[in-house]
Amino acid sequence: MTDMITNPPHYQCENVTITVEPIQLCEQCGFLLGNALKYLFRYPHKGKPLEDLKKAEFYLKRWLDNQNNFDVELRGFNDEHLVFKAFKHKEFFAQWDTAANLVDNIEVLLAWTQNKIEELEEETKK
Repeated sequence: MTDMITNPPHYQCENVTITVEPIQLCEQCGFLLGNALKYLFRYPHKGKPLEDLKKAEFYLKRWLDNQNNFDVELRGFNDEHLVFKAFKHKEFFAQWDTAANLVDNIEVLLAWTQNKIEELEEETKK
């Protein structure tokens, strides 16, 4: 039986070499970025990909709009951290550059999300 509370299948990592779940990365972020990542992880798995991508876009934009109003601590967003390493294969993290500043990376993540939204909207028009 699937445990939808503590181990939902739509959050499972496809990397079979280690046991890691997206929550282990999301919980290291603030609320806005954590929520954005949550929706990016689950968008292909819950049946409403466009809705989840638009929610991720909302949280990423909100993060960028409010970045100067709060401190953001990201523990683990580096190439050597096991949890981050486990998810580098995800399409939305493929361009994340740990040498870049956080704002640049969030802008890259937002651009990827917006491109994916456009792709899905085009597909639904066909």
